[in-house]
Amino acid sequence: MKKLIPLVILLSLLSSCGGGELLGIALDPPKRQKIDKSLVGVNDFFVDSQFGSISEQYSDIRSNLGLRFVRILVAWTDSVQPSPGASPNFGFYDNILNNIPAGVDVLITVVHTPSWMSDSANWINGNPRETWVKRWLEPVAKRYASVGEVVGFEVFNEPERVVVASDTALGLTSADNYFEMLRLGAASIRANAPGKKVLNAATESIQQNYPTKLDYNRRLRDLGAVDLVDVWNIHYYGTSYENVVISNGVASFLNSLGKPIWVTETGQQGPDKQLAYVETAWPFLKQKISSIERFYYYQYTDTTQPVTSNFGLRTTDSSFPVSDLYVYLRDNAS
Repeated sequence: MKKLIPLVILLSLLSSCGGGELLGIALDPPKRQKIDKSLVGVNDFFVDSQFGSISEQYSDIRSNLGLRFVRILVAWTDSVQPSPGASPNFGFYDNILNNIPAGVDVLITVVHTPSWMSDSANWINGNPRETWVKRWLEPVAKRYASVGEVVGFEVFNEPERVVVASDTALGLTSADNYFEMLRLGAASIRANAPGKKVLNAATESIQQNYPTKLDYNRRLRDLGAVDLVDVWNIHYYGTSYENVVISNGVASFLNSLGKPIWVTETGQQGPDKQLAYVETAWPFLKQKISSIERFYYYQYTDTTQPVTSNFGLRTTDSSFPVSDLYVYLRDNAS
């Protein structure tokens, strides 16, 4: 005879095993609600010139969409510094930072490594993370410390995921190694760009692949990362809402930090699906995690094809040159 699992045991399993997603149990989807536009920003990397110049893209974001927060990437690449002995070329990034319109603040995400960082002979004191801070983050912080519109610096992006092959040298798939780099990086930003906010690098979507991404965040907390930053940074894609509300889940973790939370990447593929997504996910998250101060939509432009794979508010597809979220923001600009 099959035995029934008592409710108390089922609830215990939900808490200890990672929640409803693991057991195939899902919450009813949250109801759609209007978003609070005062919390909304956007990612724009200004690499798609077909959508206009840097100043034209800024103007569209600020004047037409009414957004006040922009997140950019300042990437250490071979084109920026082709060899250890070359001076970094900041020309492209200077153009981005010199064209910020009134009423906009910019969050700088400092990322990546040139290919020569794969050679340990180029590391300071044999330490690639110290090298990254001293040879890239510190020059960036010094250069843009006086730009009043720069609100802060993120110390890398999705460190547990290798995007550029040479980034492997940093060893950031280990949270302990990333903590070392964050500690060094935070100290450098405090010294060279006083008054600017320090943000940790967000992992990939914190509620997905549960609880792996959350565990990386937990390890950083346990090592002392909360004391190093002004804002705790996360990414949120998809749904998996049960992993937010489950006992000891995402909301419990973030609410325990005592820090403002910025969601610096969040979005939905498909230009006809973006508005429904943000009107569902964002109010839900704000309700469960009241310390969320900003949502940065990912992203302003996207040239990905087919259009169903596109995250952009603006696309190169003639059937959807702008998304439904773009239209909503434009029609409710302030």
